[in-house]
Amino acid sequence: MRTLWSARLAVLIGLLALLVLPETGMSAVAWGAEQDNCHSLPLKDAKVTTSVRLEHDRQDYTRAETDLVVQVPKAWKPAADLLLNGDTEQYRAAMRCVLRYPDELYPYRDTEWRPWPPKVTVQKKWITVEHRAVTYVDDLRDRDFGTWRISAGRRYWTLTLVHPPALGTAWWQEITVDLGGRAARSMTPVPTKGSDTKVIWTRAKAGGEPPQVEVRIQPPATKAMIARWNEAPWYLVRSGIWLSWETALLPVLLLLVRRLSRAPATSLATPAEDATRRNLLIWAWVWFAGALVFELDDQLPSIAQDYEVFTWWPDYRALIHFGLAVCGGAALCLFGRPRWYAMLAVGVATAYTGFFVGLPGQLGQPEHLWLFTEDVTTIEHLQVTGQFLWLALACVCVAFVWLVGFLSVLQRLRAARHIQVADEPQRGYFPWWGLVLCAVAATAVVALCVWAQHNTFEDQSWLSRADDSYDRWHFVTLYDELVWFPSNWPDWFPGTICWWYGGIFALLSVLSARAAAPGGSPLSPDRPELLVITVYFVLSVAPIPGWYVGLSFLLLSAALVLLTGLFLRVVGERRSVLSRKLENGTPLSEVIRESDRHWLFDSARKYRDLHSQLRRLEQGDQDAKREELEEQLDQLHRWNPDDTAGPHAGERLPDSVDAVELALAWGPRDTWWHNGQRAALLAALFALPATGVSFWADNVRGPLWRDVANSEFGVIGLVDHVITSEFIWAGAGFVLGALWRVLPGRRGPAKAVGLSVVFATPVVAHWIISTAVGQPIGTLALHVALTLLVLTSTGVAMDIDTFRQEGHYWPTKAALLLSIYQLRTASVQLAFFVAQVVALVGVWQQLKGNDPMVLIQPEDQIGRSNAEPPGDDTAP
Repeated sequence: MRTLWSARLAVLIGLLALLVLPETGMSAVAWGAEQDNCHSLPLKDAKVTTSVRLEHDRQDYTRAETDLVVQVPKAWKPAADLLLNGDTEQYRAAMRCVLRYPDELYPYRDTEWRPWPPKVTVQKKWITVEHRAVTYVDDLRDRDFGTWRISAGRRYWTLTLVHPPALGTAWWQEITVDLGGRAARSMTPVPTKGSDTKVIWTRAKAGGEPPQVEVRIQPPATKAMIARWNEAPWYLVRSGIWLSWETALLPVLLLLVRRLSRAPATSLATPAEDATRRNLLIWAWVWFAGALVFELDDQLPSIAQDYEVFTWWPDYRALIHFGLAVCGGAALCLFGRPRWYAMLAVGVATAYTGFFVGLPGQLGQPEHLWLFTEDVTTIEHLQVTGQFLWLALACVCVAFVWLVGFLSVLQRLRAARHIQVADEPQRGYFPWWGLVLCAVAATAVVALCVWAQHNTFEDQSWLSRADDSYDRWHFVTLYDELVWFPSNWPDWFPGTICWWYGGIFALLSVLSARAAAPGGSPLSPDRPELLVITVYFVLSVAPIPGWYVGLSFLLLSAALVLLTGLFLRVVGERRSVLSRKLENGTPLSEVIRESDRHWLFDSARKYRDLHSQLRRLEQGDQDAKREELEEQLDQLHRWNPDDTAGPHAGERLPDSVDAVELALAWGPRDTWWHNGQRAALLAALFALPATGVSFWADNVRGPLWRDVANSEFGVIGLVDHVITSEFIWAGAGFVLGALWRVLPGRRGPAKAVGLSVVFATPVVAHWIISTAVGQPIGTLALHVALTLLVLTSTGVAMDIDTFRQEGHYWPTKAALLLSIYQLRTASVQLAFFVAQVVALVGVWQQLKGNDPMVLIQPEDQIGRSNAEPPGDDTAP
């Protein structure tokens, strides 16, 4: 009986199971469908192709670019959302399904750069999404870009396909991997077709999961080394090599100051010489100390974390940065010594920053100034009360103090050349409206930095859901990035602007004071002045490239400039016009004076007139007339025969020098300093179109203009680029004019070519080394071509200006130039100009076809934000 009931019970349970389990299965399917936010069942008909290309050569870092093309059927429910505005949640949700992980509501990628937003097009049955993403392997982090991931090891890198889950059943028609000319170390699965450097996986029909593509590569040794310089202890090597430039330059400046003190322009140095020399000495130490301090303040936290020394430093890092930054600007003000109201304003700004650093809690700021996404109460308090503006005000104070200090220093360096009394106190003149400009500029700087960080965050979190959690995450990111301002500002402003312009003003003030000294040489710079001009050319004019394999070797370029400049000087001592000797063996440079100008230009004009008559007689047989003209030319080929009191009057000029060349060699002004000033002005005018070209090449071309909005100091850098370009080309013109009388060459363009060779030498060396290590040279070739054009134009203008007193005799400047150069020489100069323009156009066309590199994230900002995406969901 019990057995019968057991059998009946088993049958009943079985029937219940048959009835219940199908319903349970349907419920499970229905529950899974509810959890499928992408409604991905129709996506099994989607068509997908993807490719990835690695570029090692002609790149500073290995570049990886991927294209993803997804065709989704219109039957897919979110398909129409792909056509909406990028700010809508429907668009972002649909794109998360196609490109990322749908359950990851706050995706964030700081390793990916998008040249443009995804392109969406509509066909008869399909909606197509085309997405391009780029990354640069500049460290050892895993880098997600598009549907790919690069895991950079110390020697081998792994490239992995990470497909979106919603496309797991789609038809992956083709997957292409281009390894940039290098064979893989291993790969899975076996590709369908391709070669050893480019492999392709194809699928003839739909169905099944996409292949789990994984390729292991060995990058070039140089690119692998670059990716390691952020790791311990290698960042110390990079920092040490970078400081070698400052370490080598300091003793050079100190020796220069010592040489100037031992060899004043006169037997007794003038007060202006003493003041400018002392300013140069102080500035050398200020520059070196600032470079050292602000390099160490970035490296010490890493040392403290990696080697467990100064363990308190990382927690107080932000506060220390604020203190160092504002104290550095205040020290600059002490050197500049502006007027009392400027010092009062600087004191107030410094005091407020000190109070902010010492008692941040009193102003409602978080402990140590770090804000975390978990601090919801603190975040809401800062948002509601607006007390985060106290942080922005402290950053404005830091920038304000530096701007006042910088401008006052420039004023002091500039004014020192006019000092007339020994030991006269030096002050940097600073008008009251200058403070207003500095305050407005400092506020604009901080506002632009916040705007740039906002743009960066939007680009890196462009698929995140916009809600309260996102707003808090956004706020924390901007707050923490603003906390880093006092660390970034001293790295950018002093290194890019302050030290560079300060060195220019200090060196030029020394030259001006020596040129104005009563016993100074008006003919050409003496040896001390030549040393100052050499240092000025190296620091302010010549390109000093030298970044190889992620390390700075600037000293190599500087050494090449010095060697080429020395060679040009030796050639000039032997081949310049004024180095030629009279019949009695006296060099022209020891004879010619400004008082001879009237005779020089009178002889030059007679010489051109007589030659013009000779050319008209070339077709005739008037021998008597020809002999008369030749006799007059022979008389002109003597040194100032009308000066009966002169010791060299009537001496025969060198055979290779005529009256026109002698006048051109003297130049348009009375002293070498005034020639330099004139050439600087002319070069600055000719450089205006060149500045426009370089502005396009360095800031607008390709993706660069879009990247400006994401760079912390991008907009300010645009202004700096224009001013700096003008200063560089004006400086090149100044050197051309100051050395006008000692440079080899008979005409201005020939003199310009010699100086351009010195300018181009480090670029040629950089091109050779960069080609060997697989790096680009950027726009340096364009800058060399532009410099040659600017200097050549300046040389021609100097020649015209030399004969400016004849300008009213000629209808145009071009006619005067033809008379000065003679027709045959002018045709050669015209051909030279045409060759330059052709070369410039060639460089331009080359740049138009090559987009520059855009760094995804600046090196010093890696891993610095405490803001984490909200939520617990993370991508696998």
